[in-house]
Amino acid sequence: MEYRRFPMSCECGGEPKQILAVGFSADREIVIHWRCPRCHRKLCTIRPLFECWSDCFAVRPSVVTHTPEDRRFLHRISVKFADE
Repeated sequence: MEYRRFPMSCECGGEPKQILAVGFSADREIVIHWRCPRCHRKLCTIRPLFECWSDCFAVRPSVVTHTPEDRRFLHRISVKFADE
């Protein structure tokens, strides 16, 4: 499974090694509780979901490759490619 890391850091520059809890607020924000491995502070990161999405999935070129087997299968179910 492919995923992208959610960018988080403490004021001291530490990054979470372990997440203590994850939840959602009534305002549709993601809430992440974690402890900084550097300064040992307990931190609570709260961010709107749309902001998380844009940070993790900024516009990046997507490359789609099809194997010959993929193309044969897709043709059998009547899928046409743009170059055809």
